[in-house]
Amino acid sequence: RGYGALGYTMHRPDDEKQLVMQSELENQICCLLGGILAEEIIYQETSTGAQNDLQRATDIARRMVTDFGMSQRMGRVFYGDKNVGPTFLGPQAFRNETVHSAETIREIEIEVKRIIDEASVTVSDVLNSRRELLDHLARDLVEVEVMDSEHLKRILDEHTTGPQIKPGTFVTPSVPEEPDGVEESEADESGEASGA
Repeated sequence: RGYGALGYTMHRPDDEKQLVMQSELENQICCLLGGILAEEIIYQETSTGAQNDLQRATDIARRMVTDFGMSQRMGRVFYGDKNVGPTFLGPQAFRNETVHSAETIREIEIEVKRIIDEASVTVSDVLNSRRELLDHLARDLVEVEVMDSEHLKRILDEHTTGPQIKPGTFVTPSVPEEPDGVEESEADESGEASGA
């Protein structure tokens, strides 16, 4: 409310981060598609509210294909804006326009759509498998209007059972295993005790 949109997603900036991995960009796309796909699941239709999210997701997917070489179909090739030169050369540096054939442009658009479509399938699967959690989040958002990370984590914890990933890592706490032979020795002792 008050931000010129019915809802939006904001990520915490990481000023120290210099490089972004492909999987991180794919996850960003999934996050941006969450709203419109949640609408589709709950209301069986979508609204105009997701326009900015769709634009941002599409921009990321296009840069993955054209700028970062993250497409097997297009290869490790730079298809982006070649006009951008060093800033110290001034605004007239590299003014020649980047020109691609119609076929190349079509291939780029196909790849961008593939990335978005694959992310959509992933997000839909997650939301459908966690429908109770989705409904809980929707109810709380209607009530509080703005949800911070602590609020979100509290709800996620309520709906999560079993081992959880430790914050800042990609590992779950391991459950200590019994050393080999412990169960057998305990069984033997109990057998001897009952036999005595």
